[in-house]
Amino acid sequence: MTPEQFFTKNMKWIALALLFLLAFKTMQSCNRGMKLDMTNGTYIHQIDSLKKQYTDYREATQDSIRRLNFELQLANQHAKSSDEKAKAVQSAVEKIKSNTTVVVKGVEEVKKENDSIKK
Repeated sequence: MTPEQFFTKNMKWIALALLFLLAFKTMQSCNRGMKLDMTNGTYIHQIDSLKKQYTDYREATQDSIRRLNFELQLANQHAKSSDEKAKAVQSAVEKIKSNTTVVVKGVEEVKKENDSIKK
């Protein structure tokens, strides 16, 4: 039997086998495409979810940072005003001290007693 006779005799079966292989490969390609689409959809969903979480986290931290910066500025202003008040009080005390002479009675008596005890 020659190859030409073999092909003419079995042409139906060869065509059927090729058609079966074509259908099988088409189904395989379709399944692969659907699997890729499903995986792609899952990844897109995860990426969007992560982006949303990042955005929410970033907004929350930015709000916290703004609030803490405001509190820090208030604390700095409070400390500055406290320093100014302390300087003003100290200045007033120094002025009072320089303008006032304090006379303590009985210092001479204590000095005399200390001198007599030492002798």
